[in-house]
Order: sequence, then structure tokens, then C-alpha cells
Amino acid sequence: MDRAPGSRETQVGALPAGAGPQQAPSPVPTPVGGAPRILILFSDTGGGHRAAARALTDALKLFDPTCVVTVADPLMAQGPAVVRRLASLYSPMIQRSRVAWGAVYHSSNTKPTFAAIRAVFGRGVRKVTVELIKKHDPDVLLSVHPLLNHMTYQAIQKCGRPRALMTVITDLVDFHRGWTFSQADLVVAPTELARKVAIRRRVPPDRVKLLGLPVDLRFRPPAPGEKQALRRRFGLDESRFTILVMGGAAGAGSLLKQVRMLAWELQQWQVVAICGRNEKLRRRLARVHFATPTLVLGFVDYMPELMRACDVTVTKAGPGAIAEALATGLPLIITGFLPGQESPNVDFVVKSGVGKFSPKEADLLEEVRVLAEGGPTWREMSRRAAELAHPYASSDIARECLLLAARYRASAQASR
Repeated sequence: MDRAPGSRETQVGALPAGAGPQQAPSPVPTPVGGAPRILILFSDTGGGHRAAARALTDALKLFDPTCVVTVADPLMAQGPAVVRRLASLYSPMIQRSRVAWGAVYHSSNTKPTFAAIRAVFGRGVRKVTVELIKKHDPDVLLSVHPLLNHMTYQAIQKCGRPRALMTVITDLVDFHRGWTFSQADLVVAPTELARKVAIRRRVPPDRVKLLGLPVDLRFRPPAPGEKQALRRRFGLDESRFTILVMGGAAGAGSLLKQVRMLAWELQQWQVVAICGRNEKLRRRLARVHFATPTLVLGFVDYMPELMRACDVTVTKAGPGAIAEALATGLPLIITGFLPGQESPNVDFVVKSGVGKFSPKEADLLEEVRVLAEGGPTWREMSRRAAELAHPYASSDIARECLLLAARYRASAQASR
């Protein structure tokens, strides 16, 4: 589902396989002087940035098949050795000590410390970005990572003709100050709360747009009868309440304990457990004979279909997982969060009425029992999820990006 795009140019504009009917895209003017060229900058320091980059690539190609999209990672893939080494510490840290990550996050989220971080990363990242600009000549540089915005703007200044800088925030409610750069042409906010934070941090209101968090366009509510059809496809019972338990691409968190709590004894529901790339966990779970029907899967690229087959998802408070569940109309049970950027997501889910917070396995079991009745609680959460969703966020963001590309390409032509 969240395979890494790496650094590539994409030429194929087909709708992703399995996508349902889409709203007809509004026409976007083709820039004067050729096809629009977009450079998406991300970093492989978490699946959310990677997934956003892929979703936006697909949406851009859907809008304009002639569009040339390059996806690049100036930190992990192409940055200098010291930058790559520092950025690579993110994943091990959040897996081994979330408390340590919380301390790093909060200490870096101050003006002096963030300035120091830019001083360490800046020169190497600017150099890589300048090389990317010279090679691909983009009209828009679209950033989906908080460490790249300031340095990308500086790189643009070194490369001749005007180009747009667009930032897409991939955290949900509150976020690192690196996301909000007042010189960006456009900052895309995923929620109204995030939009207010961006304005409070001195991004001009006319440069902030509430468009949602970009997710794969295949994430959508199930069509009539589709949920039962998908359950047949996956070998699930059509009539049982179905729980999707996820631990992210790395299969992290307390997934083993959660599945045991939900499936060890015979229950009225069935469980789908996604172990991601954690093959050791998948093998361990697959050897257990649970009393409750349980489907154990590893890394999959059909998560949208799995979500449409289920009734509730159990996951940590990652912004991407929340946005995907909302786009599918799926209630959430949040079992944990990463200190820092994910902690406000718990309040967002609970106060919005789209889910519950159950950090303890025993509480998780009780919450599932209430929802599995399929009564007013579950129906109301599903309704609220559909109301809060931005299922076409990727398309809306792509359209704004292509409008910026047209404007800057026309400006460049006029100045010649």
C-alpha cells in the first residue's frame, strides 16, 4: 500500500486499480510552453510522507496525463551522508523509545532549535534540491515533509526563473513549526484545526486552504453489497462484525496483544490482522489457533479493499490511518499514539465522535463489544466519519498544484 516512490518520473495517468467512480475533474489550463512539471519532495522517515507523495502523484496524473511528476527524497535517498544518518534515526527511535522521540520532537519545535536543525541539514539539502531543480525544471515544488520547506525556498531562489512552493501538511491537527513557512505560495491544511494553527503561525490566511489530507483515491465508502462481496473474496464470514487491526507498515505497537485479546476466546465477531513488513509477527500469529475466526496478513497493497470489507479499525493515532478510515466511513478505536505530532489526534478522533481511545487491551475488548452490536453507537460513528472525510483531497490538492504550475509557467513565458 505504501511502497516507496523513491526518485522517479511518472508518465502513466491511469486511475489506480480498484478505484470507484470519481467526480469529473474540473478543467485545469495547460501551462503555456509545454506540459506542467511537478517536483514532489518527501522523505522516507515514516510511511505517511511516502503515502502522501504517491497519492498526489496518482491524482496529478489523473487530472493531466501529460503532467511530468518527479518524486524525490533529498534527506534519506539523495542527501549527504550526515543528513542520511541523522534522518535514518527516526524509525529506530520511535520503535524503541517513544518517550525519547517525544522529547526530541518537543525540543526541536522551538525557533532556536529548529534554526539549528536547518543549519545542520541546510547546506546539503539545498545542494541536492538545486540539482533536482536544474535537472527537472519544475514549475511547482510540492513539499510533504516539514524539514524541507525553508531549504526548498532557498534552493528556488538560486535557480533562475520563478517557481511555486507548495506545502501539504501530512499531520492532522497540530504539527511541527517546520510545516508553516510563510513564503510558500500555498499551504494545504488537512483539518480546520490545522488551518487555524497555520494562520496563528503567521502564514497569510489567503495562502492556507483546507483541502484535507491526501490519501489514495481508492479509499472510499463501500458501494451497496460491496462489503459482503469483499468478505467473500477474502474468505471471511459475510454476516460477522469484522474488526481490522493494524500496526502500520512495520507491524509495530501492541498488535500481538490486541489480537490475542480480541480472538483468543470465542466471540461474535471476526478479526483481520495486518502485520505489515513484520514477518516474524505474521508467522507467530499465523501459528496460533484462535477461537474467534482470524485472518492474518503481512504487507498488503489492497488496504482500501480490506477497509471496505470491515466495520471498525483498531490502530494507533497516525494521521494517514485516520484519514484513510474516515474516507472509507470506518469508525476507529485508537490504541496508542506517538508523543508529539500524534497526541492531538486522539482528542480529534474522540471529540469528533468518529472513534474511541482504548490504550488498554481490556478496554479495547469492551469497546468492541459495544460496537459489535451494530446499534446506534456504531451507526453514529460511521455517519460522523463520512461527514468529516475528505475522500477527494488528493484530487483537490492536485488541481491547486496544476493551477500554480500554469500561473508560473505563463509568468516565465511572459518575462522572456
